[in-house]
Amino acid sequence: MRNLTIAATAFALAMTTLPGAALAGPKGCPPGLAKKSPACVPPGQAKKGVTAEEWHRGDRVSDDRYDVLRDGDRIVYDGREYRIVERNGRLVLRRDGDFYDLPRQERGRDYVRIGDQILSVNRETKQVIDVIRLVDLILS
Repeated sequence: MRNLTIAATAFALAMTTLPGAALAGPKGCPPGLAKKSPACVPPGQAKKGVTAEEWHRGDRVSDDRYDVLRDGDRIVYDGREYRIVERNGRLVLRRDGDFYDLPRQERGRDYVRIGDQILSVNRETKQVIDVIRLVDLILS
């Protein structure tokens, strides 16, 4: 009888705490974002395919893993080669006569390349700010 009472108490306690815990997002997550899918990821980042795990991990890149993009660098995407060129003070991708603008960077950020992937990182902390999806640039 005592085991049944303990089990019933544990079940009742779980039922009262689980719904609140299930609705709560990570600390500092606004209630509106807690209800989104993925939870607590800003809509613009979610559209770019960023998962909740990636967003909350706060990835940082180490100096030996990346190259800061410079004029003349090359990126291969979908079997096609694109060159990074500086145009009107901004970095753009160029292929043949076509130009694809990278999003504007705020001060203190760099575009970096890891393999053929482009990331926006904070220059001082090396925290990843954004993953640049080349397909979005090229098809827009």
